[in-house]
Amino acid sequence: MKYIKTVCVAGIVWFSHAAYADSFIQSNLSTLPQYNTALLSNGISLYGVVDVGLNYQSVGGKSLWQMQSGGVHTSQFGFFGREDLGGGLKAVFNLESGFELNNGSLEMSQTLFDREAWVGLSSTTWGDLRVGRQPSANLPDVADPYGEVVTNSVVTWLAGGAVQTRKGIGYNADLGPGSSQVLVRESNAVSWTTPRVAGLGATFLYAFNGTQGVAPYALNEGVVASWTNASLYLAAAYNQVWSTPVATASGTQTVRNDIYGVSAIYDVGTFVLSAAFDQVAPHLAGNGIARSYMLGGILPFGPHALRASFVYRDTSGVRDDAGLPAKDSALGVMLGYDYNLSKRTGLYARAGLIRNYGISSVILNGTPLPTQPGSAAPEQGTTPLTVSLGMYHKF
Repeated sequence: MKYIKTVCVAGIVWFSHAAYADSFIQSNLSTLPQYNTALLSNGISLYGVVDVGLNYQSVGGKSLWQMQSGGVHTSQFGFFGREDLGGGLKAVFNLESGFELNNGSLEMSQTLFDREAWVGLSSTTWGDLRVGRQPSANLPDVADPYGEVVTNSVVTWLAGGAVQTRKGIGYNADLGPGSSQVLVRESNAVSWTTPRVAGLGATFLYAFNGTQGVAPYALNEGVVASWTNASLYLAAAYNQVWSTPVATASGTQTVRNDIYGVSAIYDVGTFVLSAAFDQVAPHLAGNGIARSYMLGGILPFGPHALRASFVYRDTSGVRDDAGLPAKDSALGVMLGYDYNLSKRTGLYARAGLIRNYGISSVILNGTPLPTQPGSAAPEQGTTPLTVSLGMYHKF
């Protein structure tokens, strides 16, 4: 399973679609130079984040203490370049690599630029065209107060549907074969982001599956549209995601997943409120449907910031191992505190849990659930818990 790993990927959409002086989100994103459009008009720049912390996890009566990278921001480094071609047109590119600061390994084995690797053209009249590995056309990650970072976000794991089954961990695996999710970024993708007109803008994306003889040619087709006016930002997204070929009652086939989402962010600088809804509906007879609901908030004061998010995931049409309809829902809570030593350096504390109900078996922070005695099936009704203390620095 490819876990969702991100730290401000939404900044690309946020800066092109919503820029206002008093935004708390924008002021934080602007400390990363690849999102500060005023920083560079020509040339190449290096940027990155280093983030590591002490993490405690507990699930099913077992506990773990460890060093963990990426508690607030995925540890990363990248290069971005811009060349002014005149007439409002620029050539642009971005190469970005994630890594584990606690041991120095690559975030994705044998893939150097796992986070971004694209080239394109940017026009003040026609918008932005990009080709390569890039963020998907989905709701902004900043709707989650924790930016959907992989280590300390119940949105990443619960709304993302990271479900453990007998066969392992997969996106929305409890819904049936071929069930999937929108990844934070897609390879082999072409995207176009429109200029913003009267507060309205959109991004369209098409990603090829890159596999010979597998139809359709698409891996993901997506669009996200948004509107902003001063401190309010609204977004709606629709994606069609195709699974790899899987065994079904009708034989081996790819399964299309229709994934809908809406979100709202109210950011006045002194506080941020957000809400989001997401639905995953696989197009396969007998599969279930998952819906997630998120509420979040950030309260900054001086060098401090308090954060909270609440996520509820519910399903319909899900059956247990005996083929009977089953309750399958979960509630997640994440609380956080930040202390900013400067605009680029901060300390943080995080604590969160996911309460699984019925046959739900969603994991948190990548730690597998214990299995049932003599079986590969995970324990049901467990409550994975995580606590982290750490530090980050942006450069």
